[in-house]
Amino acid sequence: MTTMGRHSELLAGVCAVILGVAVGHGGAWAEGGASAKQYAPSQKAKLVRSIAPEQGFVDDPFTFDRAGSRLAYVASDAGTSSHLVVVDSLQRTELYRVNFGKFTLKPKRVEFALDGEHFLLWSEDASTAEKRVALINSKGRIVRKFGPAKDIVRTDFEGQDALVVHKVSSLKKRNKKHKEGSPLVRHSVAVYAIRNGKTIGKKSNLDLDEKDKSTALDFSFRYWAKDFTVAVGIKGGVWDRKEDQRSPDFEGWYDMTTATFSKRLPIKDIVKHRERMERLAKYAKHSRDIVVRHDLSGIDLVKNGEFHELALAEPFHHYDHTSLVTQHSSSGSLFFTLTIDPVHPDAAAKRRAVKPWMDLYEYMPQSKKAVRRARLLPPKGRRHTWRATSTHWALVPRHVGFDRGGTQLLLYVLD
Repeated sequence: MTTMGRHSELLAGVCAVILGVAVGHGGAWAEGGASAKQYAPSQKAKLVRSIAPEQGFVDDPFTFDRAGSRLAYVASDAGTSSHLVVVDSLQRTELYRVNFGKFTLKPKRVEFALDGEHFLLWSEDASTAEKRVALINSKGRIVRKFGPAKDIVRTDFEGQDALVVHKVSSLKKRNKKHKEGSPLVRHSVAVYAIRNGKTIGKKSNLDLDEKDKSTALDFSFRYWAKDFTVAVGIKGGVWDRKEDQRSPDFEGWYDMTTATFSKRLPIKDIVKHRERMERLAKYAKHSRDIVVRHDLSGIDLVKNGEFHELALAEPFHHYDHTSLVTQHSSSGSLFFTLTIDPVHPDAAAKRRAVKPWMDLYEYMPQSKKAVRRARLLPPKGRRHTWRATSTHWALVPRHVGFDRGGTQLLLYVLD
């Protein structure tokens, strides 16, 4: 083990002890009390529960079920144990807990799956950053595993709840058109149904050279779309016999699940097209996402390769543009938070700092604006992890000096 590794383990142990002392050995549920005062004021959000493990700390991963009636959070203890605790969001009862220590002690993400009695648990290798996902039942048994892979994304594929597994590997060129020994990067994509673990569609490879070009497809890759199931880029034109010339290049959408080009779009303005592709290369891995506009004038919804402006309840220049945090949900809504910059231009013009509210927004499908659901005024310098539904907002304030988890989970009901 490296010196850095030993220091990391020592730090984790010390922090866990500190957190354990801070939490004490009380019950798993507690009323708002001091937490409510600590987080006052708030708007359109009422603190109804404060959850603190009897030992250890509340880790970063936590989630609601689709209905928002159950909350699952991870209780960890100094890297020696990890439990998934499932509680009723409306009542004060703990429903059950699941020991998943055989899979990982440092989970990155958790989600309800199937009938709500199974869970998807993400982990990440510290040295390679490769992801793994396990489907675990309420008894703690690992039903099946996915990965390791560079990316594993949950998606709705052809009406099925599925995981997209994207692997990246290196190989040598063996095509006669390429020099032997010159490196290629292989992208392998497969879609698996969560219910039975079977593949949906084809398993496909996309081999790219050092310039991100596939000679076999005459295709220059630019970005991934639709949760890694589509590779978007520039497809070389085809020979037109009647015109006796090659047609212009076009935008090609290569579907990895069918190994065919599902879209061939003409490029009308080369400069604007290049700018759009460069933006999408940063943001368009998911089917939908919320991003800050390139000129910092607002936010956009990115959907299937297009940008759509979204209106906000607050002028965007009042926010710290680096504070955007987004969350996808199984209900179809997108949630995100933005934090007010206390010395934004309007406040600076009045020579008076304003309160740094953290605003929770919900974007519902087919809408042209995002709705501000609630706002909180958290303590200065405290970072948070959070999850939201249309009825609840749960937050874990990070312990000062600790890079994961906190002493308690705060549960709010939204107006």
